[in-house]
Amino acid sequence: MSLSPYHYFEQQRLTLQCGSRLPAAQSLLQLAGNAPLLAQLAAAPTAQQLLDAAEQAYQAGYEQQASTEFELQGLAIAGIGDPLLHMDLLAEFLPAFKAKRHGVPVTLVSYGLVAPNDAPALCQQLLELEVEKLEIYLPATNPPAYQQAVKPTQYGFSDVCQFIHTAAEAGLQVTCFAYAPVTQQSELRALALDLGARQFMVKLQQGA
Repeated sequence: MSLSPYHYFEQQRLTLQCGSRLPAAQSLLQLAGNAPLLAQLAAAPTAQQLLDAAEQAYQAGYEQQASTEFELQGLAIAGIGDPLLHMDLLAEFLPAFKAKRHGVPVTLVSYGLVAPNDAPALCQQLLELEVEKLEIYLPATNPPAYQQAVKPTQYGFSDVCQFIHTAAEAGLQVTCFAYAPVTQQSELRALALDLGARQFMVKLQQGA
């Protein structure tokens, strides 16, 4: 794993840290059991720092290694905070990144806690920024269980469900996920697919 405060490697892809604002009680990195990485990342990177970090990774051979050893997974944006709360940073970073690295798929890893009235415009902005994929955390199939698992500080279960549906309808490739162990995997998969997600996956926690 890289010791950079701006980027790291996870799930065979380059991941950039986006900022620190969150719509829930804790970072997805905490839920993934990755507290050391959380402590290592810079809280508020600039777009230029992210561009430099991405270029550093590519110059170190990331692209060549990926194309020969496994399918190139492209770039993910995640980290301490939720990328959907850092759209100003993405609007500055992504066009510059895409101009230099044509065809590299971009994924945002997010809680998906967005106000329903804001979701259509936000999804349109993501498409304009050439974001291809969203990975949305969906650990529960009903409001009480979701409230307990996520502890959202804004919005809730119905809002994330609506956002998944809106994003899928807009043309974004949506994957829903939860961290192992998952007790209701078949029910979660059915809910995700019903909302329009392409798949539901279970991610292993760090060290699991």
